[in-house]
Amino acid sequence: MSLKHAAVTTSILAALSITGCSSKESKYVLFNKKSENVQSIMDNRDAGMNDVYESKIIPNNRLSILVFNHPELSTRDVRAQIDPNQERGALVAHDGTVNLPLIGVVRVAGLTARETANLLTREYSRYIKHSHVTVDLLNKRVFVMGEVRRPGRVDIVEDTTNLLEAISTSGDFTDFAARNKIKIIRGTRERPEVETVDLTRLSALSPNRLTLYPNDVVYVEPNEYRKRNLEIAESLPGIDIASRVLTLLFTGKQLTNTHIFNVNTFTGYQQ
Repeated sequence: MSLKHAAVTTSILAALSITGCSSKESKYVLFNKKSENVQSIMDNRDAGMNDVYESKIIPNNRLSILVFNHPELSTRDVRAQIDPNQERGALVAHDGTVNLPLIGVVRVAGLTARETANLLTREYSRYIKHSHVTVDLLNKRVFVMGEVRRPGRVDIVEDTTNLLEAISTSGDFTDFAARNKIKIIRGTRERPEVETVDLTRLSALSPNRLTLYPNDVVYVEPNEYRKRNLEIAESLPGIDIASRVLTLLFTGKQLTNTHIFNVNTFTGYQQ
């Protein structure tokens, strides 16, 4: 068999290898399977689109607590030259409580920052005069994954943020992003809520569609070019091995036939 035949055989093997590859979508595209528990975010959002959203405190939140004129009771001293972003705050325990000086353990899970401030003001008023407390949630964030240049956590200051702002903070889309398949996931593991946003359509620019809330996950799917490249990349190792074996086989046979290298006549190196 000639080298030409070897090349043809290799091409056939490569074609069969690529054709035989199963779709990689289930492997590389997250959240691509529908579930009976998945419902559209827009169903709930349209019903209460005029409501004002305030974050609820949950376990593992960190609270910035300032007690007026009492830095010893606060999580930071406003008079100190310290960057507020460096404040660790008070950690909300897994049972939804926070342990504070003077007043002890207080349950705050399920309350907004404003409701918590009112609660702590009443608690501290039993011990100090003219108590006034302000509370802020420190670790509010969303998570951006998939085809963006800097995936990861995006910290937010307000109670909500914007999808476009989160993507911009993550370095914008990569060249392989499916801009019409951006998923927003929130809810619980038992009852997740998923919405797909198509940023190629003007209708997606509605504020209701673009609003993100703390702990939301944004996943930017890969486009067809990325999926195709991944399929080819996984096929290349097998194709390369087949090509090497066939090339050595046919080349070795030709070399033996022309007596350039024949193991039967090889007697050793000449001195």
